[in-house]
Amino acid sequence: MQSSTDAGRPGLGREIMLWVGAVVVVLSAGIGWLVGSNGSVEVSEAAILGTSVTVPVTPAALAFYGVVVSVLLLGGLFGLVEFASRLEGEKAGSGPRS
Repeated sequence: MQSSTDAGRPGLGREIMLWVGAVVVVLSAGIGWLVGSNGSVEVSEAAILGTSVTVPVTPAALAFYGVVVSVLLLGGLFGLVEFASRLEGEKAGSGPRS
């Protein structure tokens, strides 16, 4: 017999994912700030992944770059998780009932 407490709280997984995402974005900004603070002594601009696109090596620019990259990557990953969850929910809802 399964009780209602075994199922967990609805929406808890999404809340945890959002908190983890927020922590990762803040850490990305902090690491970007740290790298920008220390790296600006050596170089003034850095190429992104070996392309011709460059970013100025300043604390604010690299913190912003870290935030943008982490938000884009996490947003894409979280979007895929949401999509897979909806597909799984639709499959479970359309199956034969006993």
